[in-house]
Amino acid sequence: MTGSGPPAPGPVTGPTDTLELHAGGHRLLLGPGRRVVVGRGDGVDLDLPHPGVSRLHLVVEPDPAGWTVVDHSRNGTFLGQHRITRLTVTGPVRLHLGSVSDGAPLDLVPGAAAPPPAVDQQRTGQGQVTAVHDVRTARITVGRLPDNDVVLDDLLVSRQHAVLDRGPTGWTLTDLGTGNGTFVNGRRVTRAPITPGDVIGIGHGLLQFDGDRLVASVDRGGNVFAAEDLTVTTPQGKVLLQSVGFTLSGNSLLAVIGPSGAGKSTLLHALTGARPADSGHVRYADRDLYEDYDELRQRIGLVPQDDVLHTQLTVRQALTYAARLRFPADTTAADRRGRIAEVLEELGLTAHADQRITSLSGGQRKRTSVALELLTQPSLLFLDEPTSGLDPGMDRSVMRTLRALADDGRTVVVVTHNVANLELCDQLLVLAPGGHVAYAGPPANALRYFGRSDFADVFLLLETLPGEEWARRFRGSPDHRRAAASSPGHRTPGVEPAARPAPATGPRQQNPLTQFAVLVRRYLAVIASDRQYAVSLAILPLVLSALAHAVPGSSGLSVRAAARSGEAQPAQLLLVLVIGAVLMGAAASVRELVKERPVYLRERAIGLSIGAYLASKVVVLALVTGLQAVLFTVVALLGRPGPDDPLLLGSGRAEVLLAVLAVTWTAMLTGLAISAAIDNADRGMPLLVVLIMVQLILCGGLFPVDGRVVLEQLSWLVPSRWGYAMTAATADLNALDPGAGDPAWEHSTAIWASDASLLLATGVALVVATALLLARLDPRRRGPRP
Repeated sequence: MTGSGPPAPGPVTGPTDTLELHAGGHRLLLGPGRRVVVGRGDGVDLDLPHPGVSRLHLVVEPDPAGWTVVDHSRNGTFLGQHRITRLTVTGPVRLHLGSVSDGAPLDLVPGAAAPPPAVDQQRTGQGQVTAVHDVRTARITVGRLPDNDVVLDDLLVSRQHAVLDRGPTGWTLTDLGTGNGTFVNGRRVTRAPITPGDVIGIGHGLLQFDGDRLVASVDRGGNVFAAEDLTVTTPQGKVLLQSVGFTLSGNSLLAVIGPSGAGKSTLLHALTGARPADSGHVRYADRDLYEDYDELRQRIGLVPQDDVLHTQLTVRQALTYAARLRFPADTTAADRRGRIAEVLEELGLTAHADQRITSLSGGQRKRTSVALELLTQPSLLFLDEPTSGLDPGMDRSVMRTLRALADDGRTVVVVTHNVANLELCDQLLVLAPGGHVAYAGPPANALRYFGRSDFADVFLLLETLPGEEWARRFRGSPDHRRAAASSPGHRTPGVEPAARPAPATGPRQQNPLTQFAVLVRRYLAVIASDRQYAVSLAILPLVLSALAHAVPGSSGLSVRAAARSGEAQPAQLLLVLVIGAVLMGAAASVRELVKERPVYLRERAIGLSIGAYLASKVVVLALVTGLQAVLFTVVALLGRPGPDDPLLLGSGRAEVLLAVLAVTWTAMLTGLAISAAIDNADRGMPLLVVLIMVQLILCGGLFPVDGRVVLEQLSWLVPSRWGYAMTAATADLNALDPGAGDPAWEHSTAIWASDASLLLATGVALVVATALLLARLDPRRRGPRP
């Protein structure tokens, strides 16, 4: 029977004894008459993630003599050294699945204790029951490693994830400092009491506690997804979405179409929780997404319209860094590589794994964006205009990919303006202007409903009447009644869950230090991969130092030599050094945050720390611009006298270099603040020009600003003002013109330290401002319901 299909399902009769199965840390107890399938992946009753186990490996079913095991695998099932195709189990037996030596062990024990009580599928989130664990000891460990009492084979689960302890007052659940968190009834906890009926959420797994057992289930997709009366308004009162609702069965593909301004992207943001609706509900497996967002966000994959990719990296590199950020820090490199290989194969990207993303076609690039989301095996996948800009062939290829993803056990929602391949979808949602539902149902019926021959005419038709009228017509149509009648899991209107506090935004998946290390490595890899950019970074300080040598005179930074010769070279040279430092620092950072805004927003939504992200940018840019500043200063002063009397370091050149470094870094922080404030990378360059001019005018080196009302006050906020003052104090520029000297240039250790402190304070203020500007991008969660 090897390789044959399973027996046809039908009524089963058999022994009154039960059968207990043990495998991979799981325990499954079968009652009389129950038949189970053992294999790997979706669609089986007992999932054994072993490479030698087939998707449909064996069937265990009752027969009059006891229990029968029937093998359907390619690699075989072994009893001792012998491969079996059919075995009657009358006593305890151990089988090995996939190999006689290192196959997955499966223990079968007939005549075990009574089967567990029926599982409350609603409380467990409609997951597929995979095992039942008896709670016999005072301490139960839960994690990914096989030495835990409860094993959850999920890369979102840490090796040792949580502990359940029995104390004098009952059971207590403790999270072991994990990144992805432990949840009780949808709320993230670090330590919480557990009572019968509570549901513990860890990764994709749910554990229902009934006092004596933990019933484990895994969300493998196939659950009902529904939107109920979603309404979104702007702060000014404009309605973007009005009472939008639909119900989508599991493993379905839904397309959302409509003319511009119909609210398609707004709907997508509401469905994913990126921007929750002001009223209404989004439910997955009969759980409210907004109420349980912290836990359910791990089930969501979102592919924005803009690619969330660093195109300088290869496909494999991009997936590797994404896996490091999404999976727990204790995930092994081998596990990450294995999951990446699975995703590459599923999306047909294996042959392109080592290509730079910038060299991929539009369709391949979009599949790479999808691959990032599939790493964590989400059961809900949302895409915003995935075929935008693609030719018809690529359009069909991407839509076929989405069809395959839905068939493989996911619910897929795609917002699109391309209508050529809607027949691949199960359901179609048409939005009219103003965010009203004009049609919801099978794509094949849409043209008949609107009385048009193609969707281009439908789009034009939707503009002829107000959106409210289209919504009214659809609510009164037979199509609406058919859709309502066929909606699985429809809820009774007016039934609301109890009010709960609004969830926090983006709980971290890992501690900030781990995220920081990954982000730094990725940023360095991006810079190293972009050779043209790396070369420009090296050339810029050399060009600026050559311009510095164009300053006439031979006194360099020596005020005494300048006084003898009547030259103004020290002041002019310091001005070139300071403004050159501003240019290098700001040019490196003014577009850095805004150009990868889509990447940041997606990673922030899945738990990226603002502090880790900003720190990674500051550290790498400080390293890059610091090397530029050193090269620039050393070459610019090459062959020229340095300052006469240093103040602190015993070397005037070293003090000037330190000042140039400080100005470069503060200007870099200024550029980051600008980059966080703007929403279009093209605005960065004009603002860079303005920034350089402001620094030049207010630094005090071009003309005096001390004592000039308004200009002097504005100069206090400008980094070049204090950087130039530090170099002027070291060089003692006031000695050239004692009567018109600037107090901030006084040749004094205290004044130099004061100038440096003000520059440091400016830098700290810029870091805080940048963090606040990044925080403003976070979605505002809806408050508790009345």
